[in-house]
Formats: sequence, structure tokens, C-alpha cells
Amino acid sequence: MKKRIHTPEGVRDIFAKECDKKRYLERRIERLYRSYGYQSIETPSFEFFDVFASEVGTTPSTELYKFFDRDGHTLVLRPDFTPSIARAVSMYFNDEDMPLRLCYHGNVFRNNHSYQGRLKENTEMGVEYFNDDSPEADAEVIALVASTMRRAGLTDYIVSVGHVDFFQALAEDAGLDEDSVSELKGLLSSQNRFGAEEMIDRMKISDELKQAFKEMPALFGDVQILEKAKTLTSGTKAVEAIARLETIYELLKIYGCADHVAFDLGMVTEYSYYTGIIFQAYSYGSGDALIRGGRYNRLLQHFGKKADAVGFVTDIGTLLNALDRQNVPLPIDDIKTMILYPEEIEKEIIGFAAEERQKGMDAACVRFEYGKVLDNYKEYGRRNQFGGILYFRSLKEAYAINLITGETSRIQPF
Repeated sequence: MKKRIHTPEGVRDIFAKECDKKRYLERRIERLYRSYGYQSIETPSFEFFDVFASEVGTTPSTELYKFFDRDGHTLVLRPDFTPSIARAVSMYFNDEDMPLRLCYHGNVFRNNHSYQGRLKENTEMGVEYFNDDSPEADAEVIALVASTMRRAGLTDYIVSVGHVDFFQALAEDAGLDEDSVSELKGLLSSQNRFGAEEMIDRMKISDELKQAFKEMPALFGDVQILEKAKTLTSGTKAVEAIARLETIYELLKIYGCADHVAFDLGMVTEYSYYTGIIFQAYSYGSGDALIRGGRYNRLLQHFGKKADAVGFVTDIGTLLNALDRQNVPLPIDDIKTMILYPEEIEKEIIGFAAEERQKGMDAACVRFEYGKVLDNYKEYGRRNQFGGILYFRSLKEAYAINLITGETSRIQPF
């Protein structure tokens, strides 16, 4: 049988400089989260199916990787961190009623259709802020989104903020049933404006509400767009949603990131667990959101804890693609050193390398093999992220070779 050495569809290997850049970016983002007072949490790569069941409002069942354990329980590879962390918080912090800040880092798995062109395994990082329903908590999380974009190296970006209650208020005023709400939300989330307008025209509602629904996709812009939104409805829930966004905006000015924030009252999401603000962060070089999140005050009740919550997720792969397309450099240097030596001085070189590692050098010992020449090792070093070679012809004759500049100089290591 032919051995398969390629990856399955929808997953990929990451190695060499690309892997170093990814790890570097992850470390920078994690330090940022910690600087805001968030503590780390890890959840299992697979959970019981109930954690991601349809009533939770997360990933559709058809996009889950499902399997059985030996006791017959249905298990699921984690498609989304938020329900997993909500489950863990309900288990370990059930009695905690003070603010709780958690951050996470790991891979998620979604069985997307191949034609969508999306990977089925992705690395995500994010934060969840529990036990606080205030606009101040919302503002902190949005400010942290902006800080994440800046920490990654992006300067041209926008954080688009909406509120699920604006759409929900219009739907309730129109008396739409659950199926109609789901259909209209799907059309709006896919930005199918023509399809949405056709559906709205068929609905037996007032002309005022029809106009409000039709204008939703255009309710995007700076803080002035909130004033326009007020003219479209007088419903209490919608007015309260707009007022909360105005409060958040004033707080974001204090954080110094308001210039990167826009409001989008036409934003809807496929995740039904969101209950308040929702937001997405974009930059050039990617049509997909780099960061997305929102408030989900009812999700933890599914696991037995009553707690307000707000958070977001950063898609590391999409963020790296945006950085690459904008030519934003990450400081990944070839600083690894090859210590090249003949076999007869191997014991001395092993000891020398150990001492140099204690001093901070990243060193790999490479024995000079019969039949090869120095140029073979130079090319090997360039292929494998070595910045230089310490070449020992003997204990008394050694050279330092800079693989970036090509310079060679004699040294006296002993």
C-alpha cells in the first residue's frame, strides 16, 4: 500500500521561518493579554458533544468532527473556545462573583466544506471577561482588540462594533417568528442585500419598519451613525443599545483607540449566544475578520452558572496572512550557530558547545562528513536558518563564517 506523506485536505504543516514568525507573534500577543491582568487557561482538544450542541448556539453540527469513546459517548473536537471555557468556568469558578479575566491559546477544528477555501484546523488566541456586565468591561475588551492589532504590527485597521439588540428590537417590533428572524439574519450576515430587501418587501409590517430593516446594512461609520440609527426606531431595547454604544465610545476615547473604531448596526452573527455588543477587526490584505467577539450573558447558564461575559478570538493564521500581504516584518533572525568539526575532536567540541549554550548561544554540533566540502555545509546552513558557522579544522585552527554577509574570520576559541 502506498504511504501517504501529504496532509489531509484542510490542514497544513508549518515549519522553518513561518513557524518562527507564528510562535513570535503568539508570544507577543500572550504578553499583551497578561499585561491587562488576564490569566491563562487550557481546555481539552475534545469535549462531550453537549458542550457544542445546537442549544448552545455555536458551530452547526454538520461542521463538527464527531467520534465515540469506548463507552459510547459522543465526543467533539473543539470548534470554538468560548463554550469550552464557559464550561470550565462553570465547573471551577462557580462560586466566583467578582470579575474574572481569562486568556487562551490553542487549535480549533471545523469540518468546513472544501469549496469555502478555509483551513479545517486553525490556531486561535483570545480573552474572556466574566462577571461584569458594564460598558466599562465592553470598552476594555474592545480596547484590547485594538491593542492586539497594534502589537501585531498593524497600523491601518478598523474595529467594527455593533449590538445584537438593535436588530432584535426591530424583529420584535415586526413580530417576526423564529424562522423569519433566522432567514433574515442569514441574508444580512452574508451581505446578500438584494435577497434581504426582497424578503423585507414580502413581510406584512409597517413601512417604517421595512425602511428601518432596509437601511440597516448602511448604518456603518463613525459615532455620528448612532444619531441616524435613533431616527429609525423608538423601541426601548434599540434605544438602550445605541446609548450603550455611545457610552462605550466615550470610554474608548480614554483608551486612545476611538479613531480605529467604527459602528455597524447592520452587523449580525451566526452565533446565537451573543446578547449585547458584537465586533470584528479588519485590516488590509484579508477579506476575513482577524478578530471577532462580543457579549454573551446567557451562555454559562447552559452549564449551571449565571454569569455575564464578554470576549473575543484572534485568528492567528489570518493575522499572519495580513501581516505578510502588508509587508509588515516580524523580527525573526537567523541567529542559530552551526559548530562544524572533524570527528577526531568531537569530545572537545561537545564540551565547547555546552559552555557556549550556557552563555546564551543557540548552537548545533555538526560533524564534517567524508565526501562533503565546506560549501555543502554553507548551503545546508542557509536552508535551515543558521546565521553562521564556527568551523573547526582542528582545536588550534577555527573560523567564524557569517552566512548572511559571507565574511570569514579566524578565531581562537580555546
